[in-house]
Amino acid sequence: MPDSAAAYFLTLISLAIIGFSVHLLLLRSTKQPVYLPLAGCLAAIAVLIAQPVVKALAPGLQVLLLLLALPALYLIPPCFWLYVQGITSSTRWRPGRVHLKHFVLSGIGLVIVICALLLPGELRHAILAEGDDAALTATSGMVRFTVYGLVIITFLMVLGWVLQAGFYVHAVFRRLHDYRAQLRELFASTEAQEGRWILWLLIAVGGVWLFTAGSLLYDNLVASVQTEAVISNLVVLIMIWSVAIWGLRQKPGFEELYQSNHETQEVLKSITENKYQRSALNEQLADSIVSKLNHAMEHDRLFLDASLSLPKLAKHISRSAYHISQTLNETLGVNFFDYVNRYRVNAAKEQLQNTDNTVLDIAMDVGFNAKSSFYTAFKKDTGVTPNQYRKESRAG
Repeated sequence: MPDSAAAYFLTLISLAIIGFSVHLLLLRSTKQPVYLPLAGCLAAIAVLIAQPVVKALAPGLQVLLLLLALPALYLIPPCFWLYVQGITSSTRWRPGRVHLKHFVLSGIGLVIVICALLLPGELRHAILAEGDDAALTATSGMVRFTVYGLVIITFLMVLGWVLQAGFYVHAVFRRLHDYRAQLRELFASTEAQEGRWILWLLIAVGGVWLFTAGSLLYDNLVASVQTEAVISNLVVLIMIWSVAIWGLRQKPGFEELYQSNHETQEVLKSITENKYQRSALNEQLADSIVSKLNHAMEHDRLFLDASLSLPKLAKHISRSAYHISQTLNETLGVNFFDYVNRYRVNAAKEQLQNTDNTVLDIAMDVGFNAKSSFYTAFKKDTGVTPNQYRKESRAG
């Protein structure tokens, strides 16, 4: 298959994935608005990659699609940011006026599109579709001035997108870092909520972003850069597939707490600000909570519940989730996640010493949801892997 045909085929697959995914995301957004920004992100990507298909199937729309590429380019970073903001929010996310500021640059791009559409159709087609700058010579000075002005502004905006993308990538990394810290204050198992796929995707996007930034600068300031179409389209396809499949699977991390009382929000706020305010916790109450916590773990073996959360534990011992969090952090010096997993690791040690069960069976039996998280927690607590611990304990 020729390279051009292969690239065309890959683009068709990407567009098909986007079309199917956007449809599902829009259906879900009626109940969970957080999926709406992701649908917008994928739709903007479709505008950017659809040029070869539109040129072949609907050439009359080619110029319009080229014009829409600029506002679409500026839609992708803020849309993805709002999606990440939504799935990491401690309350149900909804679009509002406060989010409009993220689309100012895309709006400027849309103004440029409108200005370009006011130009004569023949001139617009000659410049954008055919790349014929000579068509300007037959126009008035005002038209040439307008065209050159639009070209300069567009060039600056394309370069500005590099900065915009970098800003949002950094913002997403910071958001996910804080989000994981919050999860560990409320949940004993966080694998399903952490959204690690976003980090891996951003690392890949970061690499592509650096390459794109370098290519844009070199292409506009030095010489034209030729990239193998099949390779670039394959990279785009893999990224689109990753965003689509994981974006559809990912649920808001705090979804089960949306209906909880205001106390949970206070816990998250205190962790974020690294301080507990307006608390009636004293030494006597803290000691009482520690005693109840230890009883819940040692006698009731609550740590075996893989879905254990701070609100669930608070209900079990009839104490405030806020005071439990404060006691764990200020009295015991540990977050909820590490406190529970310490008991899980100790239970796993007993089984590793006294049984021949597989490491995976033991991990599941003591409350972990994944073998990888069990290995991480076990090595953090003991300094060795479960298999090494088993060998050493039996050798001794």
